[in-house]
Amino acid sequence: MLTADDPSPLPPSWAGGILTIDLDALAANYRSLRDRLAPGIVCAAAVKADAYGLGARKVVPVLHAAGCRTFFVAHLAEGAEIRPLLSADSTIVVLNGAMPGTEADLHTHGLVPVLNSVEQVAAWRSLAQARGTSLPAVLQVDSGMSRFGLSEDDLRAMADRPDALAGITPLLVMSHLACADEPAHPANHA
Repeated sequence: MLTADDPSPLPPSWAGGILTIDLDALAANYRSLRDRLAPGIVCAAAVKADAYGLGARKVVPVLHAAGCRTFFVAHLAEGAEIRPLLSADSTIVVLNGAMPGTEADLHTHGLVPVLNSVEQVAAWRSLAQARGTSLPAVLQVDSGMSRFGLSEDDLRAMADRPDALAGITPLLVMSHLACADEPAHPANHA
């Protein structure tokens, strides 16, 4: 069991409630989801924002022990914090990508950036070439959310350049669907 251990000096009764998480149930839920997937499909855990306030240092080892090997975090710092809790075969994907000047740190900590722009792709490619290796990455495509991701024009320009992804090993292509709750919406058919 995990009960909030907030260091607040205020009395817990002022909060109006106490959240208790059954870590065994969390592990069982992960295994249940994973076991419903087709063979070869990876089930990952999003543990950004300190595992959504539950405490990444407590939640991540439980998910890892349950078999999870792919974790999503928002920022480099979150990924670096959980890296020591995981085995070498675990993948940590940083959703906010390779922010300018962080590429070497991402690589040093064994983190995989989500590349959200042509600039991030170019910087990650440059690091791969400088290190003489191929580096894993996730490519995000903007499918209408207009927040993060490569645009249709970016993708066309990259398709015209055979070396656009030289030194980059794409692990997956992802998008944040703007209308996921509306399956018939035209934006979901692009």
